[in-house]
Amino acid sequence: MKTSRLVILIVFIIGAIGKSKAQETTETALPSMVIGGIEVRGISFNDEILRSIIYKSLVNSKKYVVNDRYDVAEKIGLDKVKTCMGKECLIRTGKELNADFAMSASYDGLGDRILISMKIVDVNTGEIVQNEIEQFENQPRELNRMTDIMINRMLKIEADLYASKSLIFKDNPAASTGLGKMNNSGPRMGIAIVTEENSDFFTRPEDQGGVGGVPILFNIGYQLEKQYVGSENFSALFEFVGNVAGIEHGTPVPSLAILHGIRFGKGAWEIAMGPSLSMKKLLSGTTEYDGTFRTFSDLANAGVLNADQFNYSDRPDTRGAAYFSSNFVVGIGKTFRPGALNVPLNAYASFNKYGTTYGLSLGINITRSRKYTTTR
Repeated sequence: MKTSRLVILIVFIIGAIGKSKAQETTETALPSMVIGGIEVRGISFNDEILRSIIYKSLVNSKKYVVNDRYDVAEKIGLDKVKTCMGKECLIRTGKELNADFAMSASYDGLGDRILISMKIVDVNTGEIVQNEIEQFENQPRELNRMTDIMINRMLKIEADLYASKSLIFKDNPAASTGLGKMNNSGPRMGIAIVTEENSDFFTRPEDQGGVGGVPILFNIGYQLEKQYVGSENFSALFEFVGNVAGIEHGTPVPSLAILHGIRFGKGAWEIAMGPSLSMKKLLSGTTEYDGTFRTFSDLANAGVLNADQFNYSDRPDTRGAAYFSSNFVVGIGKTFRPGALNVPLNAYASFNKYGTTYGLSLGINITRSRKYTTTR
Protein backbone atom coordinates (compact mmCIF):
# COMPACT_ATOMS: atom_id res chain seq x y z
CA MET A 1 0.00 0.00 0.00
CA LYS A 2 2.80 2.38 0.92
CA THR A 3 4.63 1.47 -2.29
CA SER A 4 1.61 2.34 -4.47
CA ARG A 5 1.22 5.71 -2.74
CA LEU A 6 4.89 6.44 -3.31
CA VAL A 7 4.54 5.57 -7.01
CA ILE A 8 1.50 7.90 -7.36
CA LEU A 9 3.40 10.74 -5.65
CA ILE A 10 6.41 10.28 -7.96
CA VAL A 11 4.17 10.26 -11.05
CA PHE A 12 2.45 13.44 -9.85
CA ILE A 13 5.74 15.25 -9.27
CA ILE A 14 7.10 14.19 -12.67
CA GLY A 15 3.88 15.38 -14.34
CA ALA A 16 4.06 18.75 -12.61
CA ILE A 17 7.69 19.23 -13.58
CA GLY A 18 6.89 18.26 -17.19
CA LYS A 19 4.00 20.73 -17.36
CA SER A 20 6.19 23.49 -15.96
CA LYS A 21 8.92 22.70 -18.51
CA ALA A 22 6.36 22.68 -21.32
CA GLN A 23 5.06 26.10 -20.29
CA GLU A 24 8.60 27.41 -20.02
CA THR A 25 9.40 26.04 -23.47
CA THR A 26 6.27 27.67 -24.94
CA GLU A 27 7.14 31.05 -23.42
CA THR A 28 10.75 30.96 -24.52
CA ALA A 29 9.71 29.88 -28.03
CA LEU A 30 8.03 33.28 -28.54
CA PRO A 31 10.19 36.01 -30.10
CA SER A 32 11.05 38.92 -27.84
CA MET A 33 9.95 42.52 -28.40
CA VAL A 34 11.12 45.89 -27.06
CA ILE A 35 9.04 49.07 -27.28
CA GLY A 36 11.12 52.03 -28.42
CA GLY A 37 10.10 55.68 -28.73
CA ILE A 38 6.49 56.88 -28.40
CA GLU A 39 6.00 60.32 -29.93
CA VAL A 40 2.90 62.34 -28.99
CA ARG A 41 2.02 65.65 -30.67
CA GLY A 42 -1.17 67.72 -30.55
CA ILE A 43 -2.82 65.44 -27.96
CA SER A 44 -3.01 65.96 -24.22
CA PHE A 45 -1.84 62.46 -23.41
CA ASN A 46 1.22 61.14 -21.60
CA ASP A 47 3.64 59.06 -23.69
CA GLU A 48 4.28 56.71 -20.76
CA ILE A 49 0.57 55.91 -20.54
CA LEU A 50 0.57 55.12 -24.26
CA ARG A 51 3.65 52.94 -23.73
CA SER A 52 1.68 50.98 -21.11
CA ILE A 53 -1.28 50.67 -23.49
CA ILE A 54 0.97 49.33 -26.28
CA TYR A 55 2.60 46.93 -23.82
CA LYS A 56 -0.83 45.66 -22.78
CA SER A 57 -1.91 45.13 -26.41
CA LEU A 58 1.30 43.25 -27.30
CA VAL A 59 1.13 41.01 -24.25
CA ASN A 60 -2.54 40.22 -24.91
CA SER A 61 -1.68 39.25 -28.49
CA LYS A 62 0.44 36.34 -27.14
CA LYS A 63 2.79 36.82 -30.11
CA TYR A 64 5.82 38.15 -28.23
CA VAL A 65 7.63 38.13 -24.93
CA VAL A 66 7.67 41.89 -24.30
CA ASN A 67 10.36 43.69 -22.33
CA ASP A 68 8.51 45.84 -19.81
CA ARG A 69 9.71 49.25 -18.62
CA TYR A 70 11.42 47.75 -15.57
CA ASP A 71 13.48 45.35 -17.70
CA VAL A 72 14.54 48.22 -19.96
CA ALA A 73 15.34 50.53 -17.02
CA GLU A 74 17.58 47.91 -15.40
CA LYS A 75 19.52 47.07 -18.59
CA ILE A 76 19.95 50.32 -20.54
CA GLY A 77 17.73 52.98 -18.90
CA LEU A 78 14.35 54.30 -20.02
CA ASP A 79 15.70 57.61 -21.29
CA LYS A 80 17.59 55.81 -24.02
CA VAL A 81 14.48 54.28 -25.57
CA LYS A 82 12.10 57.23 -25.15
CA THR A 83 13.58 59.05 -28.16
CA CYS A 84 14.34 55.96 -30.22
CA MET A 85 12.05 56.33 -33.26
CA GLY A 86 14.14 55.50 -36.35
CA LYS A 87 15.04 52.09 -37.75
CA GLU A 88 18.76 52.21 -36.93
CA CYS A 89 18.12 53.27 -33.34
CA LEU A 90 15.56 50.51 -32.89
CA ILE A 91 18.04 47.93 -34.22
CA ARG A 92 20.76 49.10 -31.82
CA THR A 93 18.37 49.15 -28.86
CA GLY A 94 17.03 45.72 -29.75
CA LYS A 95 20.54 44.27 -29.87
CA GLU A 96 21.43 45.79 -26.49
CA LEU A 97 18.40 44.09 -24.96
CA ASN A 98 18.83 40.83 -26.95
CA ALA A 99 15.39 41.36 -28.46
CA ASP A 100 14.25 39.87 -31.75
CA PHE A 101 12.00 42.79 -32.66
CA ALA A 102 11.66 46.47 -31.75
CA MET A 103 8.85 48.91 -32.44
CA SER A 104 8.07 52.63 -32.27
CA ALA A 105 4.84 54.62 -32.56
CA SER A 106 3.65 58.16 -33.08
CA TYR A 107 0.31 59.78 -32.15
CA ASP A 108 -0.47 63.10 -33.88
CA GLY A 109 -3.54 65.25 -33.23
CA LEU A 110 -4.51 66.87 -36.54
CA GLY A 111 -7.60 68.97 -35.92
CA ASP A 112 -10.59 66.66 -36.28
CA ARG A 113 -8.53 63.46 -36.44
CA ILE A 114 -5.73 61.55 -34.76
CA LEU A 115 -3.03 60.04 -36.97
CA ILE A 116 -1.39 56.92 -35.53
CA SER A 117 1.71 55.39 -37.11
CA MET A 118 3.52 52.25 -35.93
CA LYS A 119 6.40 50.15 -37.24
CA ILE A 120 8.10 46.92 -36.19
CA VAL A 121 11.75 46.24 -37.05
CA ASP A 122 13.39 42.81 -37.22
CA VAL A 123 16.55 43.36 -35.15
CA ASN A 124 18.40 40.43 -36.73
CA THR A 125 17.77 41.29 -40.40
CA GLY A 126 17.49 45.06 -40.01
CA GLU A 127 14.26 45.12 -42.05
CA ILE A 128 10.98 46.88 -41.28
CA VAL A 129 8.58 43.94 -41.17
CA GLN A 130 5.40 45.84 -40.29
CA ASN A 131 4.45 49.46 -40.92
CA GLU A 132 0.90 50.72 -40.36
CA ILE A 133 -0.68 54.17 -40.42
CA GLU A 134 -4.33 55.11 -39.83
CA GLN A 135 -6.52 58.16 -39.22
CA PHE A 136 -8.97 57.99 -36.32
CA GLU A 137 -11.66 60.32 -35.06
CA ASN A 138 -10.31 62.90 -32.60
CA GLN A 139 -11.44 61.07 -29.47
CA PRO A 140 -8.45 60.91 -27.09
CA ARG A 141 -10.46 58.92 -24.55
CA GLU A 142 -10.56 56.09 -27.07
CA LEU A 143 -6.78 55.82 -27.61
CA ASN A 144 -6.83 52.46 -25.83
CA ARG A 145 -9.11 50.92 -28.44
CA MET A 146 -7.34 52.72 -31.29
CA THR A 147 -4.05 51.19 -30.17
CA ASP A 148 -5.63 47.73 -30.01
CA ILE A 149 -6.88 48.18 -33.58
CA MET A 150 -3.39 49.11 -34.82
CA ILE A 151 -1.60 46.30 -32.96
CA ASN A 152 -4.12 43.69 -34.11
CA ARG A 153 -3.81 44.90 -37.70
CA MET A 154 0.00 44.65 -37.66
CA LEU A 155 -0.07 41.20 -36.09
CA LYS A 156 -2.84 39.90 -38.40
CA ILE A 157 -5.22 39.37 -35.51
CA GLU A 158 -8.95 39.68 -36.15
CA ALA A 159 -10.02 43.11 -34.94
CA ASP A 160 -13.29 44.35 -33.45
CA LEU A 161 -15.09 45.40 -36.65
CA TYR A 162 -17.65 47.47 -34.77
CA ALA A 163 -14.94 49.42 -32.92
CA SER A 164 -13.03 49.98 -36.17
CA LYS A 165 -16.07 51.41 -37.95
CA SER A 166 -16.82 53.56 -34.92
CA LEU A 167 -13.37 55.11 -34.56
CA ILE A 168 -11.69 55.25 -37.98
CA PHE A 169 -11.96 58.73 -39.51
CA LYS A 170 -14.54 59.17 -42.27
CA ASP A 171 -13.73 61.75 -44.93
CA ASN A 172 -17.41 62.22 -45.75
CA PRO A 173 -19.24 62.18 -42.41
CA ALA A 174 -22.45 63.72 -43.73
CA ALA A 175 -23.04 60.61 -45.82
CA SER A 176 -22.15 58.28 -43.00
CA THR A 177 -24.47 55.50 -42.03
CA GLY A 178 -23.95 56.51 -38.43
CA LEU A 179 -22.28 53.31 -37.35
CA GLY A 180 -20.85 53.64 -33.89
CA LYS A 181 -22.75 56.79 -33.00
CA MET A 182 -24.81 57.12 -29.87
CA ASN A 183 -27.79 54.82 -29.52
CA ASN A 184 -30.13 55.55 -26.63
CA SER A 185 -32.46 52.58 -27.07
CA GLY A 186 -33.56 51.41 -23.66
CA PRO A 187 -36.11 51.70 -20.84
CA ARG A 188 -37.71 55.00 -19.92
CA MET A 189 -39.54 56.26 -16.87
CA GLY A 190 -40.81 59.63 -15.81
CA ILE A 191 -43.59 61.86 -14.54
CA ALA A 192 -46.19 63.99 -16.32
CA ILE A 193 -48.79 66.66 -15.51
CA VAL A 194 -52.07 66.77 -17.47
CA THR A 195 -54.19 69.88 -18.10
CA GLU A 196 -57.67 70.94 -19.22
CA GLU A 197 -60.19 68.12 -19.82
CA ASN A 198 -57.53 65.47 -19.18
CA SER A 199 -56.88 67.07 -15.78
CA ASP A 200 -60.62 67.17 -15.07
CA PHE A 201 -60.82 63.45 -15.87
CA PHE A 202 -58.19 62.54 -13.27
CA THR A 203 -59.58 64.85 -10.55
CA ARG A 204 -63.31 64.27 -11.13
CA PRO A 205 -65.02 61.94 -8.57
CA GLU A 206 -65.37 58.30 -9.60
CA ASP A 207 -69.17 58.39 -9.49
CA GLN A 208 -69.01 61.07 -12.19
CA GLY A 209 -66.80 59.03 -14.51
CA GLY A 210 -63.49 60.35 -13.23
CA VAL A 211 -60.52 58.84 -11.41
CA GLY A 212 -60.77 60.78 -8.18
CA GLY A 213 -57.03 61.44 -7.97
CA VAL A 214 -54.50 64.08 -8.90
CA PRO A 215 -53.53 65.20 -12.43
CA ILE A 216 -50.00 63.76 -12.10
CA LEU A 217 -49.04 60.50 -13.85
CA PHE A 218 -46.13 58.09 -13.56
CA ASN A 219 -44.85 56.80 -16.92
CA ILE A 220 -42.88 53.68 -17.78
CA GLY A 221 -41.93 52.49 -21.24
CA TYR A 222 -39.24 51.61 -23.75
CA GLN A 223 -37.63 53.59 -26.57
CA LEU A 224 -36.14 52.16 -29.77
CA GLU A 225 -33.93 54.30 -31.99
CA LYS A 226 -33.01 53.99 -35.66
CA GLN A 227 -30.38 56.42 -36.93
CA TYR A 228 -30.37 56.77 -40.71
CA VAL A 229 -27.72 59.47 -41.18
CA GLY A 230 -25.18 61.12 -38.95
CA SER A 231 -21.73 62.42 -38.19
CA GLU A 232 -19.80 63.16 -35.03
CA ASN A 233 -21.61 66.51 -34.80
CA PHE A 234 -25.08 65.64 -36.09
CA SER A 235 -27.41 62.66 -36.23
CA ALA A 236 -30.90 62.25 -37.68
CA LEU A 237 -33.01 59.42 -36.32
CA PHE A 238 -36.43 57.92 -35.79
CA GLU A 239 -37.60 57.10 -32.27
CA PHE A 240 -40.32 54.60 -31.40
CA VAL A 241 -41.58 55.03 -27.84
CA GLY A 242 -44.02 52.61 -26.21
CA ASN A 243 -45.36 53.92 -22.91
CA VAL A 244 -47.93 53.19 -20.20
CA ALA A 245 -49.09 56.03 -17.95
CA GLY A 246 -51.41 56.24 -14.95
CA ILE A 247 -50.87 52.74 -13.59
CA GLU A 248 -50.91 54.11 -10.05
CA HIS A 249 -54.47 55.44 -10.61
CA GLY A 250 -55.75 52.04 -11.71
CA THR A 251 -56.48 53.39 -15.19
CA PRO A 252 -53.44 52.55 -17.37
CA VAL A 253 -53.18 54.60 -20.56
CA PRO A 254 -51.02 52.85 -23.21
CA SER A 255 -49.51 54.88 -26.05
CA LEU A 256 -47.11 54.57 -28.97
CA ALA A 257 -45.17 57.56 -30.32
CA ILE A 258 -43.26 57.71 -33.62
CA LEU A 259 -40.89 60.67 -33.52
CA HIS A 260 -38.37 62.14 -35.91
CA GLY A 261 -35.44 63.82 -34.22
CA ILE A 262 -31.97 65.26 -34.50
CA ARG A 263 -29.10 64.92 -32.01
CA PHE A 264 -26.32 67.46 -32.28
CA GLY A 265 -23.23 68.93 -30.66
CA LYS A 266 -20.68 67.61 -28.22
CA GLY A 267 -23.27 67.84 -25.44
CA ALA A 268 -25.60 65.41 -27.29
CA TRP A 269 -28.60 67.74 -27.31
CA GLU A 270 -31.72 66.44 -29.00
CA ILE A 271 -34.99 67.74 -30.48
CA ALA A 272 -37.74 65.37 -31.65
CA MET A 273 -41.38 65.58 -32.69
CA GLY A 274 -44.08 63.43 -34.20
CA PRO A 275 -47.48 61.79 -33.70
CA SER A 276 -48.57 59.35 -31.04
CA LEU A 277 -51.59 57.11 -30.55
CA SER A 278 -53.10 56.37 -27.15
CA MET A 279 -56.14 54.53 -25.81
CA LYS A 280 -58.78 56.72 -24.18
CA LYS A 281 -62.28 56.07 -22.85
CA LEU A 282 -64.71 58.67 -24.20
CA LEU A 283 -68.34 59.35 -23.33
CA SER A 284 -70.68 61.61 -25.32
CA GLY A 285 -72.83 64.03 -23.35
CA THR A 286 -73.94 67.64 -22.76
CA THR A 287 -74.08 70.17 -19.94
CA GLU A 288 -76.71 72.38 -21.64
CA TYR A 289 -79.68 70.91 -19.80
CA ASP A 290 -78.85 71.76 -16.18
CA GLY A 291 -75.08 72.34 -16.06
CA THR A 292 -74.35 68.69 -15.18
CA PHE A 293 -72.78 66.42 -17.75
CA ARG A 294 -75.53 64.08 -18.99
CA THR A 295 -75.68 61.59 -21.82
CA PHE A 296 -78.55 61.39 -24.31
CA SER A 297 -79.76 58.24 -22.52
CA ASP A 298 -79.75 60.06 -19.17
CA LEU A 299 -81.95 62.84 -20.58
CA ALA A 300 -84.26 60.46 -22.44
CA ASN A 301 -84.74 58.30 -19.34
CA ALA A 302 -85.50 61.47 -17.36
CA GLY A 303 -88.32 62.29 -19.81
CA VAL A 304 -86.66 65.31 -21.43
CA LEU A 305 -88.58 65.65 -24.69
CA ASN A 306 -86.07 67.84 -26.53
CA ALA A 307 -83.00 65.76 -25.61
CA ASP A 308 -81.98 65.51 -29.25
CA GLN A 309 -81.76 69.29 -29.60
CA PHE A 310 -78.76 69.77 -27.29
CA ASN A 311 -75.14 69.91 -28.50
CA TYR A 312 -73.26 66.77 -27.50
CA SER A 313 -69.47 66.32 -27.26
CA ASP A 314 -67.08 63.61 -26.11
CA ARG A 315 -65.07 63.83 -22.90
CA PRO A 316 -62.67 61.42 -21.14
CA ASP A 317 -64.83 59.28 -18.88
CA THR A 318 -64.38 55.84 -17.29
CA ARG A 319 -67.97 54.94 -18.24
CA GLY A 320 -67.30 55.42 -21.97
CA ALA A 321 -66.04 53.15 -24.73
CA ALA A 322 -62.34 52.82 -25.58
CA TYR A 323 -61.09 54.71 -28.63
CA PHE A 324 -57.77 55.55 -30.23
CA SER A 325 -56.78 59.15 -29.56
CA SER A 326 -54.15 60.94 -31.68
CA ASN A 327 -51.62 63.34 -30.19
CA PHE A 328 -48.72 65.48 -31.34
CA VAL A 329 -45.53 65.25 -29.28
CA VAL A 330 -42.60 67.69 -29.10
CA GLY A 331 -39.55 66.95 -26.96
CA ILE A 332 -36.14 68.36 -26.15
CA GLY A 333 -33.39 66.66 -24.17
CA LYS A 334 -29.76 66.01 -23.45
CA THR A 335 -27.77 62.84 -22.88
CA PHE A 336 -25.39 62.73 -19.94
CA ARG A 337 -22.55 60.20 -20.17
CA PRO A 338 -21.02 59.18 -16.83
CA GLY A 339 -18.53 56.43 -17.62
CA ALA A 340 -20.04 53.63 -19.69
CA LEU A 341 -23.61 54.86 -19.16
CA ASN A 342 -25.88 56.92 -21.37
CA VAL A 343 -28.43 58.84 -19.27
CA PRO A 344 -30.92 60.64 -21.57
CA LEU A 345 -33.09 63.28 -19.87
CA ASN A 346 -35.98 64.68 -21.93
CA ALA A 347 -38.74 67.23 -21.42
CA TYR A 348 -41.79 66.92 -23.65
CA ALA A 349 -45.29 68.20 -24.35
CA SER A 350 -48.10 66.13 -25.85
CA PHE A 351 -51.06 67.96 -27.40
CA ASN A 352 -54.58 66.78 -28.23
CA LYS A 353 -58.10 68.26 -28.20
CA TYR A 354 -58.58 67.30 -24.55
CA GLY A 355 -55.55 69.16 -23.22
CA THR A 356 -51.76 69.24 -23.04
CA THR A 357 -49.55 66.86 -21.11
CA TYR A 358 -46.15 68.11 -19.88
CA GLY A 359 -43.58 65.59 -18.71
CA LEU A 360 -40.01 64.57 -17.91
CA SER A 361 -38.51 61.27 -19.04
CA LEU A 362 -35.30 59.62 -17.80
CA GLY A 363 -33.45 56.63 -19.22
CA ILE A 364 -30.39 54.70 -18.05
CA ASN A 365 -28.67 52.68 -20.76
CA ILE A 366 -25.58 50.55 -20.23
CA THR A 367 -23.43 50.67 -23.37
CA ARG A 368 -21.17 47.79 -24.42
CA SER A 369 -18.68 50.29 -25.76
CA ARG A 370 -18.58 54.01 -25.19
CA LYS A 371 -19.11 56.18 -28.25
CA TYR A 372 -18.29 59.85 -27.92
CA THR A 373 -19.45 62.77 -29.98
CA THR A 374 -16.73 65.09 -31.23
CA THR A 375 -17.38 68.58 -32.58
CA ARG A 376 -16.44 69.00 -36.20
